Amino acid sequence: MAAGPKVKPAALLIPLSGPSAALGLSMQRAAALVQATGGKAPAAITMYDTGGSAQGAAAAAVLAVKRGAPLILGPIFSAEVRAVAGAARVPILAFSNDESLRDSGAFLMGITASQCIAAIFGYARRRGVRQVAMVAGEGVWATQADAAARSIAPDLGLELLPVANADLATLRAAGSGELPQALFVADGGDRFLAAARSVAGSGVQLLGTVQALDAAAQRVADGAWIAAPDPAAFAGFARDYEQRNGSKPGAIAAIAYDAVQIAQAFATTPRLDRAMLTQPAGFPGIAGAVRFRADGSATRELAILVAAADGFAVAQG
Repeated sequence: MAAGPKVKPAALLIPLSGPSAALGLSMQRAAALVQATGGKAPAAITMYDTGGSAQGAAAAAVLAVKRGAPLILGPIFSAEVRAVAGAARVPILAFSNDESLRDSGAFLMGITASQCIAAIFGYARRRGVRQVAMVAGEGVWATQADAAARSIAPDLGLELLPVANADLATLRAAGSGELPQALFVADGGDRFLAAARSVAGSGVQLLGTVQALDAAAQRVADGAWIAAPDPAAFAGFARDYEQRNGSKPGAIAAIAYDAVQIAQAFATTPRLDRAMLTQPAGFPGIAGAVRFRADGSATRELAILVAAADGFAVAQG
């Protein structure tokens, strides 16, 4: 009886020790779920602990490549990704959403600000929105969201009005005495909640990214449009994960799950190269189908969710 194709395990680089160990454990459990439900054996991945540090991630990558790993999944944090990209000479599917890593050589699996803004601005434009005020945020995500918004809006025919805050007087001033049709807030948390309270009942359509999901769930942002993975796809994964582990998964676990599925697809490929990962068809995923570009960035299919008092509904059209 002839032997089947030889499986070449990919390397999964996650923090199984250190301050981010809980995050790493959720990703480890998501990977195990792929193996449990995929019906494929032996395993197409091998775990490596990064400890959550650049040094640990680089050491793990060197060891993985030495052992013959054809593909690296992870790591998570920006400094880790750069360290691994400098140490490994195999394709890397990093879990970071930091778009500045496009020059590192790694492909980005994380849900990025550009992906969210392309989805939410595109939907708003199809619904007749022409003018969007934008509240500036803080941190890497908000900075990248600001740059992406300024790049994407003109191509869609949207007029972008940067504002310091969501106060109605500020919005009117930006709109030359009239309220803008929509207000975009890249951040979640308190900044999104404050914006939701400010524009409630004003007729201004609130737009948000995946960062706003937790804030919108507090039921003060009814009617807000938010770009995020389709909850129907995530629900099945979450159910299986919770049944197996007794806890609920986060978005990073879903991304790890999708990455391991990609690794499974190439488990018996004799030689994996970057061109195979940039195939036009892309890859399905519970965090949204993804298509990698040669520069390491990716497009992702995201749903538009409409916030309501009893949860979220998927927008049509």
